[in-house]
Amino acid sequence: MKYLVGDTRYEKGVSLRCLAQRARITRSYLQRIEAGEARPSLEIMVRIANALESPLEALYREEECRD
Repeated sequence: MKYLVGDTRYEKGVSLRCLAQRARITRSYLQRIEAGEARPSLEIMVRIANALESPLEALYREEECRD
């Protein structure tokens, strides 16, 4: 599963600092989520989606299965 938080944040013109504040998480944790280095809980993803005024499902993309 890939998170599209950074792409969505960029499209909406929201700074990393501002989104972190709105979602009540640290900026470094948000950076790790955007880089794919952290696996946030559903609660955190809901807070990020709400802060971006974006549907939750817009922040996820299924990875293709490669056999």
